[in-house]
Amino acid sequence: MPSEAKKELVREMRERLEEAESVYLTQFEGLTVAEATELRGALIEAGGRMQVVKNRLLKIAIEETDFEVLSEELTGPNAITYCGEDPVGPLKVLSEFAEDHELPPVKAGVVEGRMLSDAEIESLSQVPGRDQLIASVVGGFAGPVNELVHTLSGVVSELVFTLQSVAEERGGEEAA
Repeated sequence: MPSEAKKELVREMRERLEEAESVYLTQFEGLTVAEATELRGALIEAGGRMQVVKNRLLKIAIEETDFEVLSEELTGPNAITYCGEDPVGPLKVLSEFAEDHELPPVKAGVVEGRMLSDAEIESLSQVPGRDQLIASVVGGFAGPVNELVHTLSGVVSELVFTLQSVAEERGGEEAA
């Protein structure tokens, strides 16, 4: 008979899965407490949330969800990362952290209800994050606008200098 604590944990995982738009599964062994804390903090900043899970309980939580395809990957010690709107930011954090700490790469990922291949996970980890893409688009729009403003301010400045010269010439003619 499952304990109340385990039932509550499964319920919490299911709620997080319902809120998540994508999830990643990583092997979670060999990390110190400090490294795990560092990784969790970086994931939170990137819009993700990591949870170390018991495979048996996660299998129950993912039943009849878009993430049920992960059940075959639930072997060994695992951590699941729940992602919000941006599936790229947390994946970049996981990939870079694994590389920096010589850990196995991301084990599996589900984005928009579809299991990603290893190649897709690698490609997606190389894509700029949502914030970077938005900044690029805004910068692309702002560049021409800034040039136009600069050009127009130059034209206005030239007109002011021309009018000032004309006024000075006329002022000098009236004095003569």
